[in-house]
Amino acid sequence: MGGVSPSQLGLFDTDARGDAVAPAASERRLPEREEALLRAANLARRLSQRLGVPVHLRLTDNRATLVSFRRVESGLRLRLHHLFLDAPDDVVRAIALYAARSDASAAERLEAYASERQGLVRRERRPGKPLRSRGRCFDLRAILARLDAEWFGGRVRVDIGWARRPAKGRRRSIHVGGYDARLREIRIHPALDRPHVPAFVVDYLVFHSMLHADLHEEEGEGLDSAGRCARGHSAAFLQQEDTFPLRDTAQRWLQDNHTSLLRG
Repeated sequence: MGGVSPSQLGLFDTDARGDAVAPAASERRLPEREEALLRAANLARRLSQRLGVPVHLRLTDNRATLVSFRRVESGLRLRLHHLFLDAPDDVVRAIALYAARSDASAAERLEAYASERQGLVRRERRPGKPLRSRGRCFDLRAILARLDAEWFGGRVRVDIGWARRPAKGRRRSIHVGGYDARLREIRIHPALDRPHVPAFVVDYLVFHSMLHADLHEEEGEGLDSAGRCARGHSAAFLQQEDTFPLRDTAQRWLQDNHTSLLRG
């Protein structure tokens, strides 16, 4: 199959007044990883049988998109909201019809199915609530403005702020920063707002996130299922990131200080 522009079905998750619908407190949004992988593999097989091509399925957890797909040489790359994991046969048929020919009736069925399961859709940060950008050691908006003028010609229009400090507890990983494509926001982990953190490390994290915004990689491999920075990046992304001074040094500092950041 030849590569074409991706198609997608938006997620209509507001009530008649346009307010976000709150999930029921008792509902568990996401299944455990192992369980989700097994169910996703089964769903991919069901879709592949209907479409007659291999389906490479990636689950999402966002409130912007229900379904998006891209035809590739190896079959169909399909991004699908996790609320479809246990879809009945008629909904699986609708997914296949939508992916095959953007069928309007199929889209209506998918929207109706999703509307019935609003409690499985995560809620985003409340619109209009400003991000806190000035920290004890670093002013993120000042860094963004400087990097935008120096590297992007002033064209990166995003908001930036410190992420909320997570609840205390033992952690094995830390998301030091990233770009949220749906909110057009960059958030940096507050553990970086400390005197011993080199300024070039924060600069690098902000620059990295700005690249995502500048390259419009919402449907690319550079973002994860929630629209945030993922490990894989396009060749164009890596080529531009390679021009940033002290990139390797910043990455090495983050690796060497991983344990202390976890405690922060």
